[in-house]
Amino acid sequence: MPTITRTASSPRSPRPLARARGSLHVLDVREDLSRITRGNGEIAGYVDRIDVAGDAAYRARRYVADQRRFVELPAVWNKDDAVDCLRW
Repeated sequence: MPTITRTASSPRSPRPLARARGSLHVLDVREDLSRITRGNGEIAGYVDRIDVAGDAAYRARRYVADQRRFVELPAVWNKDDAVDCLRW
C-alpha cells in the first residue's frame, strides 16, 4: 500500500480563521468567503467579497432552512456590516 509523506516544501493550506461577531460565529472558508453560524451551530448564511465598480464590496446570503435555499441580500462596503445583515 503506497504511503503519502508531506515534506517541508509541500504546500499546506492555512487553517481557517474563526472569530465571533456578537452572537454569530464567522469562519473564513476562503480569502473571499466566510460561513456565518449561530451559537447553536445552525448556518445563518455566507458572506462573500464581490467586485463593484473596481472596489471590494460584501454580499450576504441568508440561508432559509425550511425552503433549503439562500436569499441574496444587498451588497455593502464593509464585511462586518454584511455579517450584521444576517443577525436578524
